[in-house]
Amino acid sequence: MRILKYAIPMVFIVCAMATPSYGKWVWNKETGWMDTPSTAATTLEQRYKYALSLLVEQKYINAVKEFESIIDADPRSEYAEVSQINIGWAYFLNGDYKRALKAYEKALQKYPGTKRTTEILEREYQLGIAQMDTNEEAAISVFEKIIEKHHLGPLSPEAQVKIADCYFKLEQYEESLDAYEKFLENYPKNEWVPYVQYQIPLTKVYHEKQQERNYGLLISAREGFEEYLVSNPNGVHVEDAKRLIEEIRIIEAEREFNIGEFYLRRKTPSAAAMYFEYVKSDFPGTIWAERANERLEFLRMIEAIK
Repeated sequence: MRILKYAIPMVFIVCAMATPSYGKWVWNKETGWMDTPSTAATTLEQRYKYALSLLVEQKYINAVKEFESIIDADPRSEYAEVSQINIGWAYFLNGDYKRALKAYEKALQKYPGTKRTTEILEREYQLGIAQMDTNEEAAISVFEKIIEKHHLGPLSPEAQVKIADCYFKLEQYEESLDAYEKFLENYPKNEWVPYVQYQIPLTKVYHEKQQERNYGLLISAREGFEEYLVSNPNGVHVEDAKRLIEEIRIIEAEREFNIGEFYLRRKTPSAAAMYFEYVKSDFPGTIWAERANERLEFLRMIEAIK
C-alpha cells in the first residue's frame, strides 16, 4: 500500500493499516486514489479467482504478478501450487515459452510428488508441441524433460516419437533413426508403433538422399516398408509404402543394369548377362527389366552367350 505523506489524514492511515489489503492503490483523476480489484479481494480464494479473470481477459503479465503475490502471501496453501502452474500457463498463452517451461519446472521442484504432476507434464507437452514448428531443438529439450521425469508415464511414448519427428524436421536423420528405434525398444506395444514402423524406412530414404546413392540404406528402407505392409495391411500409410517400395525397386534395378553395362563395356558378356538376368527376373515390370531383356537377346543373337 502506498502511503501519501501529509496529504491523507492520520485517522485514515490508521484505519487503512487495520484493514487487510493485498493489492495496489491506483490514481484516478475523477475519484482520486482508489484500490484495484485485487485490493478488494481479501482471501486467497478471491485473489485466485481475480488472477484467473485476468487470464480470461488476456492480461497475461498482470495475471503472473497476481499469481506470484498469492504464492508470496502463503507458499504452503493449495492456491500457491496451482498459482505456480498457472504462471506457466500465462507465459505460454503470452508466447513466452522459455519462461513457461521455467515456471512448470519450478512447480515440479517446489512441490515434489504433487498429485498435479501429470497435469504439469501435460502442459509441458503442449509447450513442446507448440515449439515444433519454430524451434525444434527447444521442443526436443522439453520432450526429453518429460521422459526424464516419468519414463513410464502416459506422455513418454509420444514425447519420444516427437523427439524423433523433430530430428527428422531438422534433417538430422541419424539422430531421428536412433530416436525412433529407441521408441520401439522402450515402448514395443504402444499405439504409435505402426507410425514408427513407417517412419524408420522413410527416414532412411531421406538419409540416403543426403549421402548420394547409399544403396545399403535404400535396400534396408525397402525391407522396412515391406515389413510395415505385413504388420499393418490396413495401415494409413499402406499406399505410400507401396509407392516408395516401387521407387526403390526401380533405383535398384537401374543400379544392377548399369553394373551389367559396365561388364559389357569390359567385353565380359557372361558377367554382364548374369546381371541382366538378375534385373529381368527380380524387377519385372520395370523399364530396366525390359532393357535387360533387350541386352540378353542381343548377346544371344551375336552368340556372345548361349
